[in-house]
Amino acid sequence: MPRERIATWPTGRASRFSAKTAETLAAARTITIEEVERYNAFAFDPGGAARTVTLPAESACEGVYLFIANTADAAEVLTVQDDGASTIVTPTQAEAAFVWCDGVRWYGMVGASS
Repeated sequence: MPRERIATWPTGRASRFSAKTAETLAAARTITIEEVERYNAFAFDPGGAARTVTLPAESACEGVYLFIANTADAAEVLTVQDDGASTIVTPTQAEAAFVWCDGVRWYGMVGASS
């Protein structure tokens, strides 16, 4: 039986979309399972260079969905990959990605801000 996703479906309350404070990256970044249990939205500034963001293992993330924004002030790419280093999405400056997991693999799509 899948775990209840506290960040995505609090018991007895309307669904909430919880966001982590924006973060400037100085190196590659791994999103932890603890963060996934708490947050649905992440905003990353790649900090002057292309950066990689790694998602947690699929087996621990069935039913998870995340919104990942690239808040770069220049042409800097975020490569969002699974824990096996396969690229899921690559949001560039002012783009955001929506990723979700079925417990076997991550899926994603990218859109631009307007």
